Parts: sequence; structure tokens; C-alpha cells
Amino acid sequence: MQIGNTKIDQKSSSYIIAEIGLNHQGDIKIAKELVDKAVIAKANCAKFQKRSLSKVYKQDVLDDIENEEQGSQYLLKNIIKSELTNQELLELAQYCEQQKIDFMCTPWDSESLAFLSTLNPPAYKVGSPDMTNLPLLKEVALLDKPMLISTGMSFVSEIEQVARFLNDLNADYIFLHCNSTYPAPYSDINLKFLSKLATMGSGLVGYSGHDTGISISIAAVALGACIIEKHLTLDRYMEGPDHRASLEPDEFAEMVKQIRIVEQSLGEATRFMSRGEYLNRQTLSKSLVAAHNLKQGQTLHETDITVKSPGKGTTPLKMSHFVGHKLIQRDVDKDDYLLESDVAIRPQGYELSNLKTNHKWGVVARMSDIDELLGCNSDFIEIHLSDSDINKPLQQRRTIDRELVVHGPEYNEDLLLDLSHPDEKIRSASVAFFNQAFGHARELKKFFKQSEKLTKFVIHPGGYFMDKARLDMVQVLNQQLLKSLQEIDAEGFEPLVENMPCCPWFFGGQWFSSNFMAADEIVRFSQKTGFGIVFDVSHAALYCNFYQQDLVAFTKTILPVVKYIHISDSSGTNDEGLQIGDGSIDFSAILDILVETDLWFLPEVWQGHKFHGEGFVKAVDRLKTINSDF
Repeated sequence: MQIGNTKIDQKSSSYIIAEIGLNHQGDIKIAKELVDKAVIAKANCAKFQKRSLSKVYKQDVLDDIENEEQGSQYLLKNIIKSELTNQELLELAQYCEQQKIDFMCTPWDSESLAFLSTLNPPAYKVGSPDMTNLPLLKEVALLDKPMLISTGMSFVSEIEQVARFLNDLNADYIFLHCNSTYPAPYSDINLKFLSKLATMGSGLVGYSGHDTGISISIAAVALGACIIEKHLTLDRYMEGPDHRASLEPDEFAEMVKQIRIVEQSLGEATRFMSRGEYLNRQTLSKSLVAAHNLKQGQTLHETDITVKSPGKGTTPLKMSHFVGHKLIQRDVDKDDYLLESDVAIRPQGYELSNLKTNHKWGVVARMSDIDELLGCNSDFIEIHLSDSDINKPLQQRRTIDRELVVHGPEYNEDLLLDLSHPDEKIRSASVAFFNQAFGHARELKKFFKQSEKLTKFVIHPGGYFMDKARLDMVQVLNQQLLKSLQEIDAEGFEPLVENMPCCPWFFGGQWFSSNFMAADEIVRFSQKTGFGIVFDVSHAALYCNFYQQDLVAFTKTILPVVKYIHISDSSGTNDEGLQIGDGSIDFSAILDILVETDLWFLPEVWQGHKFHGEGFVKAVDRLKTINSDF
């Protein structure tokens, strides 16, 4: 469903309606103040009600209200004195447009609907009393606008009948679960009915709450409600029928805030480890290690194997892979990790040395594990420099028969390097350390084969904040970034700036990127400044998930300025660097675009360097399976 500019589906943020209803007391000034409060609370919509009393009620009822039941007397008297004129509703619709919040109004009769249609609202809300009013439902459906229908005071069989009626009309509708008592007792709400209601109607479902507090609405979102309607009042003790079941402005704002937090936590119906969990798993979990010195050729028994931290080796879940099998590759010293390759010959073609590709590809290495990865036939090695590498002299070593790519550091001790930071002290300190890193890299490249005039140097742009993204500062941050890049001495290198994920992890916690995430922004920067781009597919997917963008369109947009590619899978908004096929990226569509280039590829999968680069091999093997031209 689309309401105005807001898309509503099972993955989108819930659409939150501030039901002002009669709580304006018939005073347009109060009505506008409630609209302002709804805007401050970040609701999507401010909703009112419209009745033509002579069309809604029998004339004898209106002629002698005092003859009705006490509850009806109270309600009718409040409705009569709170009713807004057509001109006032027009003024409120215009005011909502000025305040950039959707205007919606519930029609209680055909005459009211005819008037409301002249205001061109983005959708119509039908209240519970009219859920069974088939003539009115048909009139609303024929206006070809979305319909939100509360189901309070209805039997399941009636809801089913209405659903069939609306489906026959090909109406665009969503049922809202509702208990029409004011306030509704918690024990009567039955939120579990949401899942059944979704199957009875359009597949999407909402919740219209007359309960007290904010907990039920938040829980409804967790149970699948994509629309939340809740009454808003300036003062719960004002006179009128709805105030007791309404939220005051601060409460409404807190409800919206908590709903948005819950939505972030819902994720997907699967389980991936976040980057923080990966780090903790490596430190805290266990690996299979040799209980004592083991000789090549001996058959392993349970007594030969023990379990110890850290979790850098084979998971204990694979104990049966070793027991009863011979060590065929090597001797294993006590407390050394047992590798799957120690007891099984890898499938043909799986060895690093046998891997063939149609593009230059590389492996990620630290200074400490370069030699372990030289058994592969990669074309280059990307060295990730750490602050400890840069802050100590480079050790002499033999020449390496590989081309070099350098990845710049992220930290200098407790300083998070940020070339885009608006604080000049932080930006200048970051530039100074990057200049030191480039000096170190100039010495390092002497030990590598060089077929290109300039060596690629990957740079993270910065623009990080701990509490939230500063999207309004993108222009300022990119100006700072350009200033920093111009102050760096990159002689002998081609500095390449990498696109960033929305929620990177630094110092063991989640931060928020503010710039260098959107493809069009990055392209403008590159074309204006001449700096090339590293396209990190995983980062791009996380950004697209967070900001609801299309990854294929992102790829096509950024590709003209891309000089180098990092490729790995991802899921959600912060699970990056997953093995190809273990996340949610559709690589078939992406690879169709990327294989047409002559760019270098780095399978930057998390922990891919372990066990002599088996993770990198698996990544390339899977990419070739997806697209044979890789």
C-alpha cells in the first residue's frame, strides 16, 4: 500500500496515525496545536472525523437526545459541540500540508465522504461502527484510494464477509485490529489475533488502540502491525469521550520513539552474526586443538582432541569430522588448532593454487600472515595496515611475487581516524597519521612486484558519529574530506576512497556514517575532485537496506567512477563481510554488471585468511559458480 509518499509493507517502518478525532473540543486552534504535537512526535498522519449528523442518526434521536440512554446522551452532546465545519476541515487539511504531515479524516456517512473527497486525502479511514456498512465501504472503494478499516465490535464471520466484499471490488485496504471500549482493558485486546486478521484480509494488518499507555501499540508492531493508530490529546482530563484512552504529547512521542527502536530490532526471519558478535566469538568461544603432540598418519581418538579458547580454529561442532580419521597433511603440536584440511583432501579445484579466474583477484593479509597466503595463485595482496605496523620500523623481508594494494588504518591508538570530521583537531590528527601511513607504505611496496605506475591505497573517508547520522552535514563533511585528501602526500600511490556502510563498528561498538554512502553523492564527489572509488558491495548493500534503496541501481550509478572492488555478502544493516551466499545479496544481478569490467576484485570475507585462506577460496569459488565469467 502507498499512502501519500509513504510505502507500507511488511519490511517498511510502521505508519503511525495521531487520531485527533474529537479531542480538539470543536476549537480549530486546539486542533492545529494537536497537529503540531503530532509533527513533533514524528507521526506520519494527523486524523480527524467528519459527520453529517442528520445522515448518521435517526431524526427522532436528534430531536430528543434526552430520551436516549445515558451513554448515548453523553456521546451525542460531545459530538454536536465538537463538530468542525467544512471550512475548518479544509483549513486543517491545508495546515497539515504546510506542516508536512498527512491529513486524514474518517467519513461517517456518504455526505461527509463526498466533501472529504474534495480535499483529496491520501487515504480514508473507516471506523469500527462502519466496518459492516457495505454501501459506505463501496463508495470509499470506488474513490480508488487506500482504505484503513477498524474491526472493533465485529465478529470474525463479519470480517470474513467484508473481506470477500472488498476483494470483489478489488479494493486497496488494510484491516486494523481494534477493541472498541474506551479505555480497552488489556485482557480484552487479544493481540495474537493480528496474525489471523492478516490472513483474512490483504496480508497486511494494523492496530487501532484505545488502551492506556504505549506498551500495547509497541507490542503490536513486534507482532506485525504495519499501521498504528492512537488517540492524541493535550490533556487526558479534558471533557470528552476519548481523552481517557488518549496519549498526551510526550507519551505519544515516546511511543513513536520506542516503535522505531523495536522496528530496528525486528530484522529478518533468520540469524546472522553481527560484526560485534564475530569479534566476541573469536575471543570467547572455543576451538578444537590437539590434546598432545600428534603425528601425521595417526588415527585420531577423542582423547587426542580437546576444546580451548580462543575461537579462531575449527568449531567443536565438527568433532566427529576428526574422530576416527587419520592426520594426512602434517604433524600437529599440542594446543595447535586442528584444521579440517588435516584429515580430508579438499575437493579437486578447491586448492588455492588451482583457482582460475577471468579477473585479477587478491587476498587480504596483515603483515603477520603474508607468508601463509602465498600458496594461492592470487594476483595481489591487500595489506591492511594497523597503527602498530605504522608506529614501528618496517622489518626487512624477501621480495614477494605479488602486486600490492594497501588498505589504510582506521585507528591510531585511541583516535578513530576521520578525514571528514568537522572538528579540525581530529581531522588534522587523522591527516598527520595518514601521511605517516603513506610513508610506511612507500617502504613496504619495495618488497612487492609492481606492474602499475601507482599502487592502490584504500582510504575510509570518516564522517562517523556515535549517536546518529548527520545527513544534513554531508556537504560540509565532504568538503573536509577533500581538504584532507589534498593535504596527504600520496606520492607513488593512487588514493581510492571507499563507500561506507550506515552503521560501522569501531572500538567494539556501533557508530553511524554520515557521508560517502549514497551512490549519487559519491559519484559527484569523484567527478568533481578526480579521486577514484573503491566499491565495497557489502557496504553498499547495508546502506541500501537501511535507507530502502535498490542495490542494482546503486551499482550501475557508482560504477563509472569505480577503480577497485571489495566483494562479500551482508545482511540487514550491520552484518558485513559475510561469506558469499551466506547473506541476502542477489549476486547474480550484481555480477552481471561487474564482470563486464576489467577491475580488480578482493573477496573481503570476514576471517577469510584463516586456514591458509580457505575463506577467500570459497568466496571466489562461489562467485564463479554464480557467474562463470568471473
